[in-house]
Amino acid sequence: MKKSLLSLLAFAVVLSGCSSASNNNNASPTSSQSPSSSSTAPGKTTTLKILTHWDAANSQAYLDKVKAYEAVNPNVKIELQNVPFGELLKKITVSNISGEGADIYHIYSAWLPELTNSKSIAPAEGTFLADIQAGYGQNIQDSVSSGGAIYGYPTELTTYALNYNKRLFAEAGITAPPKTWDELLDYAKRLTKIEGGQVVQQGFGVITGWDSGTVHPFLTLLNSNGGNFIAADGKSTELDNPQALQTFELYKKLIDDKSTNREMSPANASTTGAYMNNFELEKTAMIIMANWWKSSLQSTMGDKYQNVGTAPIPVGPSGTDSVSVFYSWLYSVSSHSKNQEEAWKFLQWVNSPAAEGQSSIQGDWLLTQGIIPSRTSDQEAHKAELGDDFMKTYVELLQKAKPFPIVKGASEITTALQKKIEGVVFGATSPADAAKGAVSEINDILGR
Repeated sequence: MKKSLLSLLAFAVVLSGCSSASNNNNASPTSSQSPSSSSTAPGKTTTLKILTHWDAANSQAYLDKVKAYEAVNPNVKIELQNVPFGELLKKITVSNISGEGADIYHIYSAWLPELTNSKSIAPAEGTFLADIQAGYGQNIQDSVSSGGAIYGYPTELTTYALNYNKRLFAEAGITAPPKTWDELLDYAKRLTKIEGGQVVQQGFGVITGWDSGTVHPFLTLLNSNGGNFIAADGKSTELDNPQALQTFELYKKLIDDKSTNREMSPANASTTGAYMNNFELEKTAMIIMANWWKSSLQSTMGDKYQNVGTAPIPVGPSGTDSVSVFYSWLYSVSSHSKNQEEAWKFLQWVNSPAAEGQSSIQGDWLLTQGIIPSRTSDQEAHKAELGDDFMKTYVELLQKAKPFPIVKGASEITTALQKKIEGVVFGATSPADAAKGAVSEINDILGR
């Protein structure tokens, strides 16, 4: 029997490798009907500062949506502080040292060990903890937990799929996306165009210059080749296995075949750049990318967006199934904030259903970007959008996707692997040396 969309989403995280405690899928109705009343004293204005990495358009859309909270709580103002993703963790760390940071951080779950060990963020307690426990599946709660405590409101689930250009495929006489690495190599060659010695259309694009943008697609290919990144105990990497070497070798083959053009790969500090532009301009036929770039593709490509298709990750020679990678984000309250109670009240409001059977403001805002919301009631409210031609592949891949490991030093190990992957892409190191070097550096980081 075909599972419902909501069942797929719930089942996805159970199979992801997180602990499998029973789910509580009941949405909390405590703040769904109207904005929470402020605890700020009359005549005093509290400005809640939220540190994020969002772009200008999405930031303004968010501010527009939360005006309803300010209208009912005129003594509370919401202010966004935006920095590029690559600078976000550093900004949080520096802000805590100075004591002048934001009240709320939107953080990547892999940073939890570092931020909780430094006591940078406060655990959820009381009614806010109860709301999180009631509104989110147990495995999603686990993804925002450290040391047995929940550290905020889960916001989004992100996974990766193969994105391809259907028009370019048709022009090359290819009728379906690749299912195996052999097909990926073959199709990438056929989809590559070289004019005057220059690659004007690459068959398969990779990303460089952005740590997670480089590493996450690599891990989807590693996972789909039967490999694994970090051991279950979190104390060592498993990149010393044959599946990892084969993944590094795949990158070298794509470069050697000229199917991947390293000059079309860079990302900038805002995690946009050539890799994105070339796909949007239909100069890249295939790329492995996250669901959140859906809104950018739609706005940039216009009518040509209809040429975009999504498919599972091609399976490698040592693999048996398409296995992606996923990660989550959360809102956390700074332990240094003087407005912690007010911050938690706002977060409860923005993440609660607007009315019974409706999505939260956070869920609505996420879906406009092609991002999968974490709250069970938001998933139910947005079943239609999550089942469209672009998103349904991502939802289905979540069934078997592996979570990016939440271990101490996650940011450092990501950068270490990024440099080794880029070493192969730019011809600075061999696949064997890249794998060996990654094992040495990552095990050193995990062993500190």
